[in-house]
Amino acid sequence: MRKKDPARQRSQALERTQRFLGQFDEMLGTELAQDPESALAAAADRDSAALGLVRIAETCHQNDINLRQLLDESPILLNRLIIVSGGSEATVDHLVRWPQVIRTLAHEPDFIDSLASTPEGLEDTFTEALADQGSLLTGEQGITVLRRTYRDLVTRLVVQDLEHSQPEEIVEDVTRVLSDLAAAVFQAAYKIAEVEQGERLRARIAVVAMGKCGARELNYVSDVDVIFAYAPREGEELDDEVRAQATDLATRVTELISGGAHEPALWEIDTALRPEGKSGALVRTIDEFVQYYQKVAHNWEFQALLKARPIAGCPELCEQFEDDVSPFVWTAGARSGFVSEVRSMRRRVVSLIPKNELDRHIKLGPGGLRDVEFTVQLLQLVHGPHDKDLRVRSTGGALRILSSHNYLASHEARTLASAYRFMRVVEHRLQIPRMAREAVLPERTSKLRALARSVYPVEERSVDRLKKELAGHMRAVRALHKQIFYRPILDAATGSAQMSTVSEAVARDRLTAFGYQDPAAAMRHIRALSTGLNRVAYVQRQVLPALLDWFSRGVDPDAGLVAFRRLSEGLSHTTWYLAMLRDSGVAVKNMARVLSLSRFASDLLISHPQSVQWLGNNERLQPSEPDAIATRMRERSRRRDDGVAAIRKVYGEEILRTSLADTLGLYDLDTVMTALTNAMDITVHQALSHVRMRLDAMSGIDDYRFCIIAMGRLGGAEIGYYSDADVMFVYEPGETLTPAQREALPSHAKQVALTLTSELETRSAEPIVDIDADLRPEGKSGPLVRTLASYAKYYSAWSEPWEAQALLRARPIAGDEELGQAFTRLIDPLRYPEEVPESSLMQMRRLKARMESERLPRGGDKKRHLKLGTGGLSDVEWTVQMLQLQHAHTHPGLRTTSTLDALHAATQNGLIDEDSAHKLEAAWTIASRVRSAAVLYKGRGSDSLPTDETELEAIALLLGYEPGGGYQLVDDYLGATRRARKVMEHVFFGFEPEDI
Repeated sequence: MRKKDPARQRSQALERTQRFLGQFDEMLGTELAQDPESALAAAADRDSAALGLVRIAETCHQNDINLRQLLDESPILLNRLIIVSGGSEATVDHLVRWPQVIRTLAHEPDFIDSLASTPEGLEDTFTEALADQGSLLTGEQGITVLRRTYRDLVTRLVVQDLEHSQPEEIVEDVTRVLSDLAAAVFQAAYKIAEVEQGERLRARIAVVAMGKCGARELNYVSDVDVIFAYAPREGEELDDEVRAQATDLATRVTELISGGAHEPALWEIDTALRPEGKSGALVRTIDEFVQYYQKVAHNWEFQALLKARPIAGCPELCEQFEDDVSPFVWTAGARSGFVSEVRSMRRRVVSLIPKNELDRHIKLGPGGLRDVEFTVQLLQLVHGPHDKDLRVRSTGGALRILSSHNYLASHEARTLASAYRFMRVVEHRLQIPRMAREAVLPERTSKLRALARSVYPVEERSVDRLKKELAGHMRAVRALHKQIFYRPILDAATGSAQMSTVSEAVARDRLTAFGYQDPAAAMRHIRALSTGLNRVAYVQRQVLPALLDWFSRGVDPDAGLVAFRRLSEGLSHTTWYLAMLRDSGVAVKNMARVLSLSRFASDLLISHPQSVQWLGNNERLQPSEPDAIATRMRERSRRRDDGVAAIRKVYGEEILRTSLADTLGLYDLDTVMTALTNAMDITVHQALSHVRMRLDAMSGIDDYRFCIIAMGRLGGAEIGYYSDADVMFVYEPGETLTPAQREALPSHAKQVALTLTSELETRSAEPIVDIDADLRPEGKSGPLVRTLASYAKYYSAWSEPWEAQALLRARPIAGDEELGQAFTRLIDPLRYPEEVPESSLMQMRRLKARMESERLPRGGDKKRHLKLGTGGLSDVEWTVQMLQLQHAHTHPGLRTTSTLDALHAATQNGLIDEDSAHKLEAAWTIASRVRSAAVLYKGRGSDSLPTDETELEAIALLLGYEPGGGYQLVDDYLGATRRARKVMEHVFFGFEPEDI
C-alpha cells in the first residue's frame, strides 16, 4: 500500500475547500473563496466548514428561505454558520432537515443567558410547540415535534458554546441547560403519554434523574439514567392495574424519547440504576423504594442516589420521593466497607478500559473526570451526614462548598475545578462533531488538530498545547486524588495554619470512614510523626497522606500506622531512609502494603530495619542462592560463642525477604516453599556444624559422622512460615575412637541433638526452627539418636506400615553427606517396596479414617480445615503417598519427596488421569497458599479457612484477589476441595467413582 503524502493531502483539502466556497459565493454573492484561510479562521475544521456552508445554502434555496437577506440582516449569522459547520456535522444535518431554525440563529440573542434557557422557559417552549388547537400532539406527530424542538434548542446551545472565546467559563452553564432540556423533554413526554392513555388512566409516575442528569451536569451525548416511582391517582386504590398502567406509562415515556421513529432518537434512557437493576420492577411505590434502601441496597447504590433528582411527572410524587428516599444517601458513609467498595468500583472501571485507550480516556482514565467525581462524592458522603451544606448534586457546586467549609484546601479545590471544567470542554468537543458518545482522544492527527482548534477558539490552537494542558490537568488530579482525604488530617493533628484546616473531630471522622478502628490513637501517631520543624517531620509530612491512603487499602490500617511509626523512630537518624521516603514512591507504597497487611513481615521488618531498603528494588527481593546464604552464615558465626544466634539472624533475614516478596505478590507458591526450605535446610546444617565444633572440642570426641534426616513437610521441601522441622538424627562412630570415647559417643550425640534443638528454638526476635523428632522409631519413647545399624535393625523387625509412608518424605539435609546417602539406601526398599500387602493398605485407610474422626478439632468445620478437612492437604498427600508406595518400585519418577512432583509423575505414568490429578493439585495448592497467607496476616499459624470477614479479606488480598474478594476465595476453596475429595475417595478408599 502506497504511503500517503501529508503535503498532497493538505493541497487536496485546500482545493476542496476553495471549490465549496466558490459554490457558496456563487449562490449568495459572497467572496469567501478569495481568502479561504481568513474566511474560515474561526472554524475547527475548514474543509467541513466549507462543505457545511454549501449544504446550508442549498437547503435554504430548496425551502424558499432567503439566506442572503438573513445574512444582510444579521452580521453574526455568517460567523455562526461557519463555526457550526466546521465544528458539528450533526448540527448541520439538523439544519438541513429543519432549516427554519436558521432564522432563530440570525435573530435570537445568546441562548444561555435568556429566559428561554431556564427550566420554566424550556417547559413553556415544549408546551407551545406541542399545542394543537387546545389539545396536545401525540403519536408520531408528537414524537417528531418533541425531538425536533429539543434539537432546535440544542443547536442554539452548540452555536453559543462553539463561538465562546473561553468555553471553560460557560461549561457549567452548558451542562445545566442540557440537563434542564432533558428534564423538559421528560415532562413533555409524560404529558403526551398521559393524553394517549386517556381517561382510563388511574396511575401517576415521577421520573427521577440519576447520574449526570440528576446532578445537572449532562453531556451533549450521554445515556440519561432515570428511575420511576409511581402511585395511584388521588381517590384511586393501589392495585395490580395501577402498577400495570404505571409500567405502561413509564415505558411510553421512554419510547417517545428514545424509541424508533422518523425523527431520530434523542439519547438512550438507562433504567439499570433502579432497585435490583434490570431484573427489578421498572416502577416502584415510594414505600417500596424506602424498604429497599433500608434493607437490601448495596453500598454503591447509595453513592448513585447522591445524584437523584425528580425531574418530571406528578409534582406531589416528586416531592414525596425527595422527602422520603433521598435522605438515605447520607447513611452510606457509616456502612461497613463503604469506602473500600467505592474504591474497588473505581478500580474495576479502570480495569475495563482497553490498554490502548488508557492514557487517552479523559473520562475513565487515571486522573480523568471520574477521579474528580469519585473524590468529591466520597468527601460528600463522608462529611455530608454532619454538614448539610454538602448535600448538593453537582461536582462544581460541591467543590466550592468543600473548599469554603475547609474540607479541601482552596488551591486543591481550584485545581480540581479547573481540571474538571477543562476536561468537560474536551469531552464536549469530542461529542459535538457527530453528536456521538465519545471520551477518548483520537489517534489521527487531522482529528486531533480539529479537536484542538475546537477546544481553543482563539490564540494558540495547536495539538501540542492540547496534549500538554490535558496531561498537566490529569497529572494534578492523580496527585490530589491520593492526598486529598488525608492532608487535612495532618493539619488537624499538628495545628498547621498553612492550609485550610479541619477540626480534629472531623479528622477523626474521616479516619473512621476510611477504616481506622481507633482514630484517636491514629491521630496521636500522626501527630508524633508529623509535628516539628526538623527534616524528619518535614519528610514524613510529605509522605503521610499517601501512606494513610495506602494503609487504608489494607485490612488493618491502624497496625500499618503503628508499625510505620516504630520503623521510622528506629531509622529517622539515617539519611538513606529519609531519602527513600522522599524519593522512592515504589518503596513507600510497598512498605505501606506490608505494614497494613502482614503482621508477620512487619514484625520481622522492625527487627531488621535496614532491610526496608529492599522494598525499593524487586531485584533485592529475589530468592538468595543457597551458597550465598551458607557463606553469610559461616562468616557471621565464625569464632563466636553465640554463633547459632548469628546463623539465626541470617535465617531471619531470608524469611523476611521471602515474606516481603510474598506479601507483594512477587513469588508463587513453589518459590515461597523453595525459599523457606532452603533457608531452613542451610540453617540446620550450619547450626549443626557450629554446635559440633563447640561440643566436640569440649568433649574431645570428634571422630564420628552425624546426619539429620528431614521428614514431613520439610522433607518434602513444602514448608510454610510456621512449619515444624520434623527430623530424625543418625550417627556413626569413626575408626579412631577409643573404647571410652565409643562408650560415651551415644550420650555425646544425644547432647549434640539436644543442644542444636535448644539453640534453634530459643526465643528471640528471630524466627525459631522448631525441631520435632517425634517421627523417629518408637516415637517419644525411642532413642533420640540412633546409629545406622540401629535403624536397620528396627526397620527390619518392627516397622509399621505408617512408618514406610512417613519415610516417603525422608531427605538428608544436614551433617555428613555420605551418611545421609547410606540412610537413603537403607530406607529405599522400605518406602519403595516391590509389593504392598493388602493388609498394609487396609491399615493405611483405617488410620486415615480414624484421623478424620478423631483429630479434627471439636466444633471445627470439616469443610474448612486446611489439613484434615474435606479435600484438604491430608486427603491429597495420603492419596499421592499411596500411589508412591504401590508404584514407585517400578516407576522411578515417583521416588521423590515432593507431593506435586510425585503427582505429576503418577499422571505421566498413567496411574491417575490428568483431570483427577489437576483437581488434587488445585486443592493442595489453594490450601497451602491459604495456610501461608494466614500466617503472613496474623503472625501465627492457622489450621482453618477463617470465617472472620476481615481475616478472609486479608488472605484474599495476599492471594491476589481483588478487594472484596474474600467470598470468592471461600467459593474457590470449597469448590476445589470438594472436587479433590471425590477423587481421593475413589483413588484412596476405592469407592465407586461418581461425577468426579
